[in-house]
This record gives sequence, C-alpha cells and structure tokens, in this order.
Amino acid sequence: MKKNLLITILILLFIIQSLINYYFWSRIKTPEIHVLEKPLRIASNFDNYAPYTILPAGTVLYDDSDSLNRRVMVYFNLQGVDFKFEEQDPDILKQPSEVSAIRTRGLPDLLKELPLTKKDIYLIIKHDDSIKDSVRSILFKQYKIDPLEYEK
Repeated sequence: MKKNLLITILILLFIIQSLINYYFWSRIKTPEIHVLEKPLRIASNFDNYAPYTILPAGTVLYDDSDSLNRRVMVYFNLQGVDFKFEEQDPDILKQPSEVSAIRTRGLPDLLKELPLTKKDIYLIIKHDDSIKDSVRSILFKQYKIDPLEYEK
C-alpha cells in the first residue's frame, strides 16, 4: 500500500513538474530575424576613422526592440581577433549605432568613401522605392550593371 501511494505521489510530481516546464518553455519567445536584402549604412556616434560603413546584404538581424526603441542585434564569429571584454556600466544599458537605408542619389558620394561591389550597387538601386523603373534602368546602365546577372 505504501509503495502504491509513493508511486502515485511521484507520478503526480512528475506531471506537475512537466506542466511547469511546458509553461515556462512556451513563454520563451524565439527571436524574430530579418535577412538584409540590400546593404545598409551604419553610422557610429563614437570616434571612428570613417563617419559610416556598410552592413552587407545577407546579414541576419535579430530583433532586440523594446517598447521605446526599434533595435536589432547582429552576431559575429570572431576569427583571428581576441577582445578583452569589460563589465558594462549599469547606468549605460545600450549604446547603439544608427543604421539607415542607402538611397540611389547618395551613391556617388558613398562610392568616394567606400568600395562597393557591383552587386551592392545593384541591390541599392533595385530596392530604392523613391525612383521610377525607367530611372532604375538608366542607373543600371550608368553603373555598367546587367540586372540579369544578379536576378536568378
């Protein structure tokens, strides 16, 4: 009789623990991601050698937004570098850089600062909603880009 009671109690504890685990696992939110279709300009508020750089197309962005700010995270595997990480100042929670879309009209200035591949230029022109299709084809000719080469 005591064995049956003990087995029943253990089974009930197992069921209760399983329900608690299921509840907490179901509350954990899987992060939402976005894969960049076109390069983005990154501007930093810190002392950099350049005012901005490029985040390439294909980069995976992970949503890190809260109720006040729209933010994303990018993960990098460190290869051949080793950083000495410090404990973060609790008063400064996050120090984000600014990311913005690259418009076609800014391409000439951008090309003076950074080397872009033809594919980068193609993606910038293709995804710029502020230009018409007729202008888009003229820009492809101006930058010597064959769209069929990149559309698969």
